[in-house]
Amino acid sequence: MSSNPPLPQGVGYAVVLGLGLFFALMMNVISWIQLKFSDFSPNTASEFSAASRSLKTGLVVAGIVSSWTWSLTLLQSATQSYNLGVSGGWWYAVGGTLQIAVFSVIASKVKMNANRATTFPEVAYIRFGTAGHLAFLWCGIVCNAIVSACILLGAGAVVTALTGMDAYAALFLIPVGVSIYVATGGLRATFISDATHTFVLLGILLCFSFTVFASSDIIGSPRKLAELLELAAESNPVEGNYHGSYLTFRSRQGAIFAVQVIITGFGLVTCDQGYWSRAIASNPSTTARAYFLGGFAWFSIPFACGTSLGLSARALGTLPDFPVLSAFDVSAGLAAVEAVTYLLGKAGAVLMLLLVFLSVTSALSAEMIATSTLFSYDIYRHYFKPKATSAELVTASRYFIVFWAVFSGALASVFHAVGISLGWLFYFLGVSTASGVFPIALTFLWKDLSTAGAVAGSIGGMAIALVVWLATAKGLGGEITVDTLSDQWISFAGNAAAIISGGILSTGLSLWRPANFDWEKTRRMEVIGGDGNSDEDVSSVGETDEKEKSSADEPVEVGAERNVDGLDLRALQHTYKVYGLIFIVLTLIITFIIPVPLGASPYIFSHEFFAGFVGIMFAWLFLATFLVVFLPIIESRHALMRITKRLLGRQ
Repeated sequence: MSSNPPLPQGVGYAVVLGLGLFFALMMNVISWIQLKFSDFSPNTASEFSAASRSLKTGLVVAGIVSSWTWSLTLLQSATQSYNLGVSGGWWYAVGGTLQIAVFSVIASKVKMNANRATTFPEVAYIRFGTAGHLAFLWCGIVCNAIVSACILLGAGAVVTALTGMDAYAALFLIPVGVSIYVATGGLRATFISDATHTFVLLGILLCFSFTVFASSDIIGSPRKLAELLELAAESNPVEGNYHGSYLTFRSRQGAIFAVQVIITGFGLVTCDQGYWSRAIASNPSTTARAYFLGGFAWFSIPFACGTSLGLSARALGTLPDFPVLSAFDVSAGLAAVEAVTYLLGKAGAVLMLLLVFLSVTSALSAEMIATSTLFSYDIYRHYFKPKATSAELVTASRYFIVFWAVFSGALASVFHAVGISLGWLFYFLGVSTASGVFPIALTFLWKDLSTAGAVAGSIGGMAIALVVWLATAKGLGGEITVDTLSDQWISFAGNAAAIISGGILSTGLSLWRPANFDWEKTRRMEVIGGDGNSDEDVSSVGETDEKEKSSADEPVEVGAERNVDGLDLRALQHTYKVYGLIFIVLTLIITFIIPVPLGASPYIFSHEFFAGFVGIMFAWLFLATFLVVFLPIIESRHALMRITKRLLGRQ
């Protein structure tokens, strides 16, 4: 990386503090408008932690895309394309999309079997008691801690590289503005922030992509980029790629990475309370659709970052005046940063700084509200004050948000101090989270999951994964160090051990002694709403469209068409089956039908084929822009018009 930052240090502080406080002020204004001119108050627990379970498809899609677009997404997808070629960004996108899409299936079961839940450990307590509750709570906190550190490490590296700002100052100051608006507005404020940030983020990403493939004097077309990548393969071929080319899917390292990123993605989505919060917050009739569309839209972001920025960085490396990137620079995700700065100068540096900052604030806001919900509901309310009122829960959540801002900054600083980079944490994520995939998902899907299976699968699987990870590092690397633990094969062993052991323990013990759980226990669980009462506060969550209501006379598995919240169980069961089928089709297309023939055949992309590949990337980006930017506005147009009229005094 260049030793002279392209931007002055003051720009770093201006963005981190100035923009952070600006968004905090903007979200406070929005929260005030919401309180004064809408039917929802951010001062109630149901609204603060679950957005009153009433969000529409478009806003949930924006929230999913934004919360899954970390600095890791932008930087690591580019890094993988820089290292592996065209397959890197594709496989990174597949790894995240599949997990969000499968959550569309799980979300239907969440609404059917635990619509009143606020967190996934709450359901574990009802099903498995204290042991299951603490096991799932541990998985959730570990996941949120590592994800928060990941988000901050990536952002800190970019801010420091572009402005020379002190790394530790960046790691502690970035969460400040985020914590202010999250603590004030709650979950709905994070959704509105997500939509705003993602709109700008997609605009910047489109700008970068058009620069690389259309307007740049240095590259300016897919053909020119392909030619430079061919030169790069001659001087620095990819080990394990067909003929060392960057323009092929036939890659041994790419195949290993594909498995790793899929396992890691499953672990993150399942253990991260942020995704459960969005499933709970959405309207029951649109939950599954929102998650599927969110995953589909999100695919475009790592695909575009990898194809445009990662490949550009590798291609530009053939030019004599392009800065030399060290192994640590690449692992820290700085290949994309250097490519943008080289192509656009200071303007590119400013846009990259803004891009990463927006992704960080959106993703970190989701982690803050998710973690504060775990602490306030599953620790404070469950173990210290069971009779806590709605107002007390909101107050506790706000304190925990501030605590998490400090804690995540401190944890990221510790990682930075010992030399742990963004790339290292990416490989560690699957080791630490994938054991929870089967136990947590099956808690909502399978009535026979037992307490022993849930606890042994989640905690026992995590312990087995850590032992395998460390033992493999010692056996293959000769010693246990930061470098050996991040080796691709060693981290692959830890990832595989986590998900396999978690699955075998949870299903095996449950088949041995099935639980035969009664779902009515979770359907009737207590929920805290506006005044602390339970049943009365969820009357609105059963609202469904007329088509769903028309099917109310047919029986379902529990013998009643609607549960205690008025939800149409038959319609939700139908949604579960439909999106299960759609998920299978999507999985086959993006995981097998497209990449496997390309990887199995000894084929290097021609210039024309690569141009078509780039065209698909642009089409996907434009579709994502519609889903994230315009769909929320279209769906909420009546509410926006009503609030605008009230603001202008016309109603």
